[in-house]
Amino acid sequence: MEVQSGVRIRRLPLEARRGSRLRYAFQYALFFFLVAASLVAAQLRNRYRIVHVHSLPDFLVLAALPSRILGARLVLDLHESMPEIYRARFPGRNGSLAHILALVAQRVACAFATRVITVNSTIAAILESRGVPKARIMVVENSPDWTYQAASEPPLGSVPVGTYEITIFGGLNPERDIPSVLDVAHLLRDKFRIRWRIIGPGDPDYVRRLHDEVRARNLEGIVTIEGEVPAGAVAPLISNSTIGIVSYERNPLTEIATPNKAYEYAIAGKAMVVADLGALRALLGETVLYYQPGEPIALAWNVARLLENPSEREKLGEAARARIDAHRWEVMAGRLVDTYRQCLDGGGQPSPKGTQHIAPAPTSGRLSGGR
Repeated sequence: MEVQSGVRIRRLPLEARRGSRLRYAFQYALFFFLVAASLVAAQLRNRYRIVHVHSLPDFLVLAALPSRILGARLVLDLHESMPEIYRARFPGRNGSLAHILALVAQRVACAFATRVITVNSTIAAILESRGVPKARIMVVENSPDWTYQAASEPPLGSVPVGTYEITIFGGLNPERDIPSVLDVAHLLRDKFRIRWRIIGPGDPDYVRRLHDEVRARNLEGIVTIEGEVPAGAVAPLISNSTIGIVSYERNPLTEIATPNKAYEYAIAGKAMVVADLGALRALLGETVLYYQPGEPIALAWNVARLLENPSEREKLGEAARARIDAHRWEVMAGRLVDTYRQCLDGGGQPSPKGTQHIAPAPTSGRLSGGR
């Protein structure tokens, strides 16, 4: 047991790893049984009034069945959509038995939950098209809890005059399309002095391949692949980045993704070059430059355009920050609290303006979160 910011954390002895369908099935099943056993014991001790369950997997909400029987309300939090993840991981298997089971699991899980939370309107629309009543869905975006001041801290360290720094955050996996970023570093190395920092956790084998690609392209002097950093270090590192890059390959999962880094660059007022994917375009509109996924030359052209035009960088950075203002965490926190109130009240509609219309949450009872 550990405590962070007043939140008690109980960790389970399981580490998720990518792999075959059988490996995924085994990990999901084992995690389900570990959560179910842990939650039964905790529910009997604490009598939670709300249990907040994070997917994946969607059917993890069924581990809270004893809590439901004992009177708790269940919130299912879908940060991603499991059928789309399956289609992304196993291309060409749309309509397969496993894909159908993922669809069924999502529908059953949503039906079982008192309320369903998801991270953007694109996924919310998908859920509604699959039979989840609109009134039971709440969009709570995964935006960072940053003030504009925190996102504009003085840069860390010093960057030589005439050198740009581009820092890219996120999980290091094939969907991030890091090889295209390395192509851009190679294409622009003789035109600009750029220090590239690619930071995040990833499967060791994949990260090893990235290091191999850096060496193969002879980029060791300008590109570093770095491990995950503490959350508190992200804002200063982003403030140090000249621009932001949100690179993705195109697949069913990335089409509906709105990653943290898009919010973080925007709050920091950074101009961005972003993969032209549906949910990202819906979030950022015309405040960024887009490139088609898998086209490093187009990505390089847009990066060069921003580096050569400081006034455009500033204009786009200000526009992105203004657009993301309506998506800031204090608004989303209001929606989350409102969702809990609806659960406890047994109905009601969301407050339209977030925290401005939300009374203090009830202090009696407890809340449990699981993933």
